[in-house]
Amino acid sequence: MQNLKENFYRLLHPKIVFLLTSTNKNGKDNVMACAWATPASEEPPRVIVCVSKEHYTAELILETGEFAINIPTKDMVKAIWICGSKSGRKIDKFKEAKLKKLQASKVSAPLIEGCAGFIECKLKDVIDAGECHAFLADVVSCTVDGKYFKKGVWTPEIIPMHLGGKNIVYFNF
Repeated sequence: MQNLKENFYRLLHPKIVFLLTSTNKNGKDNVMACAWATPASEEPPRVIVCVSKEHYTAELILETGEFAINIPTKDMVKAIWICGSKSGRKIDKFKEAKLKKLQASKVSAPLIEGCAGFIECKLKDVIDAGECHAFLADVVSCTVDGKYFKKGVWTPEIIPMHLGGKNIVYFNF
């Protein structure tokens, strides 16, 4: 048996990749590629998203108490790489990745046009999780494009992308 304690989280990969959007109180929006999220409760509906304490996104979520999870489609791979490899402190990742913003219905963070689904969240609690903040949030709105999600599952047309280390993996149904 190989000891992987320092990389234990790799045993839990791959995970679905999403685009996490946030904004500051002055309306400066940001987006990052992320894969560390999980449902936390069905009643009430809650999620947990883990973000490095050093990331600009963590700063914005702490400032406004809101964020949105955007589920990208397979044709958004280039945008995912841009949003996961550059800092929003230095550049406008929406512009760089050629992403168009949509108005969210319940939070100030924008949604991303072309995504298959959206989960709008309001911060409930922040948990110190080592180098990350674990943001426990109430799901205040959840919408999906019916062409990609039918009878409670993703359709083969989307083939949800997953991150496993630095690789994007596509699962076939």
